[in-house]
Amino acid sequence: MKPFDDLQFLGKVRRFRRLAEVALGSYGLTGAHFRLVRVAGNVVFRVHAPKMTLFGTTKEQYEDGQYLLRIHDSLEQESDAIELEMRWLAALCRENRVPVPEPIPNMRGRLVTRCGVLGIPEMRDCTLLRWLKGRRIAQGIRPSHFRAQGRAMAQLHNHAAGWQPPKSLTKRRFDYDGLFNDDAGAGFPNRAVWPLLPDRHSQVYRVIAARVKRLINTCGKGPDVFGLIHGDCGVDANVLFWKGEAHIIDFDGSGFGYYMYDLALALEHCWKEKEYPQFRDALLSGYAEHRMVSNQELEQLNLFRAAFYVYMGLWTIAMDQTYPDSPNKAARHEKWLDYGTGFIQQYLDGR
Repeated sequence: MKPFDDLQFLGKVRRFRRLAEVALGSYGLTGAHFRLVRVAGNVVFRVHAPKMTLFGTTKEQYEDGQYLLRIHDSLEQESDAIELEMRWLAALCRENRVPVPEPIPNMRGRLVTRCGVLGIPEMRDCTLLRWLKGRRIAQGIRPSHFRAQGRAMAQLHNHAAGWQPPKSLTKRRFDYDGLFNDDAGAGFPNRAVWPLLPDRHSQVYRVIAARVKRLINTCGKGPDVFGLIHGDCGVDANVLFWKGEAHIIDFDGSGFGYYMYDLALALEHCWKEKEYPQFRDALLSGYAEHRMVSNQELEQLNLFRAAFYVYMGLWTIAMDQTYPDSPNKAARHEKWLDYGTGFIQQYLDGR
């Protein structure tokens, strides 16, 4: 049998399909139809099983008999991080706080299924979730979309502030070390990147890191300001809209961080658009319907967005070290170094 790493894309997908069949069997879905959605770190399949065992609730926001199967990338998250994500989603669904994908336990009652097949060199964690209704808004984004997103994010943060995660489980952290020192997923720690930064980025990055450290020392990490966050919640990415409601999906990048950092990322993709002031006000207005934000917290939004660009800039240079011949190198530099430093400089200039 040909080594997995020597296979072309379609060859790898065929083996992942065999692994998907094994995983689905552990949920009692042997013989279910499924198709590939994407391969980007995790391998994701959409599963159709309308005439098979009915799982979960009968809430209207879910597509009947449709599920999302994820075969997790073993390099991106450890098993306990995936377990924590699934338990959080289960708690959100159980308490009916905000529409999110509902995790489905396997026939042994577990939310994470670990399995393998011949031809894939290691066991993989697999998870199954109900398919949430809604559509992405690629064009014609309006303030009403941001207002709905703000309402959903506030309910998400309210739940995180009152929910006690199992102490035995952990996940990535978006605090000072998590942003500026730890490995952000490139296989090369951010703390080792600082000496490699070009001067034009290094100077402003250090200013932002120092300001974030001062802010964290002042705010602390109490549950009123710091807890589980989505970590990648944007109208352009992981928010679906259905009947005027925002449905948040893809919690794979979630972790422990500041709620204002989460809100800052919700505006990351549109800060150059002329409608940005209306989008920002709508997001905050929707958020305030369920969770109050102080003037001091509002002042943190741009700093946390600047911190995100530092985080991604460090990740970009780290990726250069791990994958020096990557064909996406130039695009990463343009998006996360040049574009990001543009925002940081504007923030520091007070514009």
